[in-house]
Amino acid sequence: MTWQRSIRAAVKALKKEEQTLVKQLDRLRARMADLSGLSAGRKGAKGGRKPGRGNRLSDEGRRAISLAAKRRWAKYRGKKRK
Repeated sequence: MTWQRSIRAAVKALKKEEQTLVKQLDRLRARMADLSGLSAGRKGAKGGRKPGRGNRLSDEGRRAISLAAKRRWAKYRGKKRK
């Protein structure tokens, strides 16, 4: 009967360890939620962008970026060919 006691003791120890790990995991998840701004009770600024708002580029701004990128690539290709 001693092997049954040792198995029961092992199962009991594992259950206790499981409870400890579950508590640690809950605390970790709560901390992660606080850091990411997803906590339900958080006051102040909320994480993420407001719906409907975006960083919009004008046509001129988009064109300027495109031309600058093309110039950079042309410069890079010019050095590579020499």
